[in-house]
Order: sequence, then structure tokens, then C-alpha cells
Amino acid sequence: MIHVFGSINIDYSCAVDRLPVAGETIIGNRIELTPGGKGANQALAARRAGADVKMSGAIGTDEVATQAVSLMRQDGVDLTDVAIVPGPTGCAFVFVDSASENQIVIIAGANEGVTQQQAQNLPINENDLLLLQLEVPLPAVVAAARKAHQAKAKVIANLAPYQTMPQAFFESVDVLLLNETEASRLAADFSIPLTNDIAGNIAAHLNTAVVLTLGAAGVAVADQQGKSFATPGMKVTAVDSVGAGDTFAGYLGAMLAQGKSLQESCAIANQAAALACTRTGAQSAIPSIDELE
Repeated sequence: MIHVFGSINIDYSCAVDRLPVAGETIIGNRIELTPGGKGANQALAARRAGADVKMSGAIGTDEVATQAVSLMRQDGVDLTDVAIVPGPTGCAFVFVDSASENQIVIIAGANEGVTQQQAQNLPINENDLLLLQLEVPLPAVVAAARKAHQAKAKVIANLAPYQTMPQAFFESVDVLLLNETEASRLAADFSIPLTNDIAGNIAAHLNTAVVLTLGAAGVAVADQQGKSFATPGMKVTAVDSVGAGDTFAGYLGAMLAQGKSLQESCAIANQAAALACTRTGAQSAIPSIDELE
């Protein structure tokens, strides 16, 4: 079982010819209202990769709350640990230009209601895997990681959107998932050298496996035994990269939960993320394992 502890949003996605600069008003081409949130996206990706998935998070009491979990429910993600809290559901405003670059603004909403108590109540055991991101309160994220670590479950932490974490947090993490920006900020926080093997430097300093996603350049990985390897990028015609990172995270968790090696899991996750880039939207872009094969 994969437990995803994180955010659930509704996304307001707007297609534009180009992204606005500071102080500028531009005219958009179209807007779509779709389910999102890094936690929900990753839960759906893991489910579409073939895993049994349980989502833990919170939605609000507004009119979009049901829509925010609609695709997870449709695909069979277990939602019994999703709390309902008074107020609005979390939301994201996503702008995507003609070159597939994006700008995103997130409003936490109900995600702020995710608590340490909810984390401590996770029904997780030794054979499970926990997937984390940073769109819910950090004390709850830290508590969830600690609970899973104590249960001897595997913990994957995606440090997105980046926030400074206490060093003790990483003692509960088995795999750290970062993009280049997040890696740079983490290295600055902990005075880790960014020369040569960045993933290896971070892995050695924090004593955890590191998966560093490099966009079109692929993935750089360092495991906990000090071994490093790279997965090359894939050439695709990208139309929207919004859901690619979460697709990678969900597939990575699902493949590891199936007992595949870190190297094989990264290769499959990289393929899934590349395929997601050829489609619009976040959750709507996530491929199934049958499509990937």
C-alpha cells in the first residue's frame, strides 16, 4: 500500500501565448477547472501505475470540494483518510504559455487544516510506502515521516514547493526527490557543495538516496551505498509540463513499492513523466501503466 500524505487542490488553468511580466495584464486563451494538488496528483499517478493507494489530506466545504477528489475517486484511490474542514478547498492558479513554460500560485485553503494528529493516525506498516510533499503544514509532514519511519515503512520525500526542513527530518527519509532549483536551495541551507556530483554530495551529507530530476536532461541518482547513475532524458513534443514532476513521483513510489530497483524505478518514472508532458493539465495528463507499456 502507498500512503500519500499531502495536498488536494482544484486547479484554475489558463493557457496564454506568453507569461506576463510584473505589472502586466495579458489576455488568456482558455481556462479549465481541474483536480490538482501535489499530493492528489502523486496519489493518482501511483494508482495509475498499478499501486494500491490511500490518500491522506483535507478538502473544504465549498462547491469545488467534490470535484477536487473526483479523479482519485474514479480511479480507485482510497479516500477514507481525507478530512473535511470548514472553508475553501485549496486551489492553484496555473498559467501555461505556448512554449509549455508555466507560472503557478497556490492558495492553501483546507490544506492548512492537515494536522500532526492526522499524521500520527496514519494506518501504515512495514510493507507500506509513504509519499510526502510540502504543500501541507510542515509539522504534519515531519510527524508523518517519523510515524512511517518508526513503522519501518519506506519514505519518499518530494521537497516541493521548497521549504527549509530541520535536519532531523531527513533521518526518516529513504529517498529524497528534488529538481535542480530545490537541490540548489537545499545545498545552500546545509552548506553542501554543488560541484561535480550534486546528487551524490546531498546523499552523502544527509545519508539518504537522492533522485535529482533534470527536465529534458533526464535524472541523476545517488543511492545510500554511494553509487551514482544517470537516466537519460527522452525527446518528446511537450505541450504542458505542469503534471510531469508529480507523475514522476507517483510512478517512482509505485515501482519501488513493487520491489523494483531504484535505477529501474527511475527509468520507468522518467518515461511516464515524458509522456505526461505531451498532454495538457495535471491529473488529466497522467498516463496509465498500460499506456506506458
